[in-house]
Amino acid sequence: MSSSSAIYVRVPQELLREFDRVAQEHGLSRSEAIREAMKLFIRYSRAPSVRGLRGIVRAGVDPEQLDKYILPG
Repeated sequence: MSSSSAIYVRVPQELLREFDRVAQEHGLSRSEAIREAMKLFIRYSRAPSVRGLRGIVRAGVDPEQLDKYILPG
């Protein structure tokens, strides 16, 4: 089993309430949801283009639309 580290993060209360609500909808604890969000952020940050994000985006989203609206230019 790998070791774990505790972290402390300050976020606006409304953001935390919404995050907790969405995590609960997906059957995740706050810690599980944060870990998943961290993994997605790392994958997003390392993706050379939208095509590298195909494993993240599951909806039928046009990659060019993602390029235009989601990825920073």
